Order: sequence, then structure tokens, then C-alpha cells
Amino acid sequence: MYGKTIMTIAGLLVFSASEVVPDITDTGESSQEQEIHWEEAAVEVDSFPFSRSFIDSVRKLHHVPVSSPPLRKLTDEVLFAPETLVYKVGWGPFNAGYVVLSTLFDRSNGTVRIGAKALSNNFVGAFYRMRDYVISTVDAHGLYPLFFESHLREGRRYLADEYLLFDQKGGKIHVQSRKKFKTHDAPPFLHDYLSVLYSIRCSRPLQPGDSFSEQLFVHKKVDSILFKVKSSKPREVEAGTFPCIVLVPRLVGEGRAFNKRDKLEIWISDDRRRIPVYIRSKIKFGAIRARLIWFSTKGADASLRRPG
Repeated sequence: MYGKTIMTIAGLLVFSASEVVPDITDTGESSQEQEIHWEEAAVEVDSFPFSRSFIDSVRKLHHVPVSSPPLRKLTDEVLFAPETLVYKVGWGPFNAGYVVLSTLFDRSNGTVRIGAKALSNNFVGAFYRMRDYVISTVDAHGLYPLFFESHLREGRRYLADEYLLFDQKGGKIHVQSRKKFKTHDAPPFLHDYLSVLYSIRCSRPLQPGDSFSEQLFVHKKVDSILFKVKSSKPREVEAGTFPCIVLVPRLVGEGRAFNKRDKLEIWISDDRRRIPVYIRSKIKFGAIRARLIWFSTKGADASLRRPG
């Protein structure tokens, strides 16, 4: 499904190609008519997330309390929150829409809420409208996920509200999909595809030549993902020009999450904030790219912010 590929880019880690891509041809529309105001479109999905009372009830149902103090401590300070990053997403020669990433710190429970909104523009929306919102709630100091929720509104009829409840202490993950509920065994500090990038940004120095692996729950199973760090020249995007390094993830071992034709590269700013600047994924249907066009780091050190 096309929407699932873009939604995975929203998490900045594309682990598979879509099975169906809409037939997009030239309709004669101008670029002005194809575009949307991402700020207005982003508001459309603000009502999707689960309420705090619902999440608390899920925790109570499955006997998964929030550990206090954290099960581990990787950082003393809360990093990169608040933050908003906006990407223009393209597929081949077409502009597809926008991805909006945001992080907020919740002092009441010591968590960081990482959100990703995928918004198709008017051109793609004429064939396959998408308003998706996924959220990962992570421990602010342990940098491991506690709850992941997915709210998908795609095409004319597809609607799904799903969640992953991480029992990091008990070694379990409780999965409520669109059609069924299932509990899996889970390795320590298992990640989802949003929490892993936030953890990497906050806890690793990332020098060219480095490599490391993380355990992720992707496509209904646990996979080990190897990350390699490569050098790069400065990358120019609409938000400015950034010195960058390149992060290249690869599935360890055999599995359907990657095939030989798939390739993902993430350009990350080579500074303290490690902002994802440019993402390119080569898949069997062509290439998908996401370019940073605007960002806000309100409350952060102004010297860390590039103009634009």
C-alpha cells in the first residue's frame, strides 16, 4: 500500500516497499493546485490520538505499570523537545505531500511524545487521500518506548486505530492490530520505528565508520537492524545547508523487511541536534525522498538552529 510506505518514511525508516502504488498520471493541474498548506492539514489529525485515560486503562488491563525510576538512564537532560520538523515527500517525479515530525516533553510522567503526521497533497489525494498520525511515547531518560499508537485514514475506506504496549520490564509486547490482539516475547529495550531514531540522535556520537544494531518491532515481528555511519558532503535543502553524515540501516539476517533492491539512506546534521535533513529510499517502484523544508527548535540553543 502506497500510504504505508509514506507512513514508514514518517518514521524515517522504510523497511519494505509498498505492494500497491496508485496510478498517477498528469492531470494538467498546476503545482499551486496540487499543494496544500501543511499547517492546516496537520490540524485535521489532532483528534486522532488515544486519550490518556484510554492508555491508562490498557496498561491496567495488561498489568504493565510505568517503571519509576526508569529501567536505565542514558541521558540526564531531555533533548530535542520541543521540536517540529517538516518534510516535503516525493515519489519519482511527483510531490506526494508532507511529513511533520514533532517532539514534546511531558513533565508529569517524564516522557517524550514523538509524533509523525503523513499528509497527502491535493494531487495524490485525488487518487489516494492520506491523513495518518503515529505517536511513540518514550521514557525521557531511558530512551525506550512505552506505548506506540497508529491512526491511519487512507483512501476512501481504510481506517485503523492500533497500538503497541511495551512491557519493557516483563519482556513482552502487547499488539492490538486492526483485526486481532496478540502478545509477543520481546528483547530488552525493544524499539518502534519512531523511538529508535530519537534514541540514536540522543545517545550516540555517530562518527563515520561506526556501526551498531538495534532491535525493532516491525511488520508484526522483532528484527535486528544494523546501522552504518558514513561520511557526507554538506546537504542543501529548502530549510538550509547542513553539514551531514549518512545513516544506512540494514536488516541483519534473512527476512522480508528488506530485499536486495531496497536501500535507505538518512542524511543527519553533523552537529549536536542530529536533525534528519534528507531521506532517500530506493524501492522496487522507484525512489521515495523526503527533504527538510522547515523546522522549529523553540527553547533550544539558538546557535544550533540554521536559518530558513
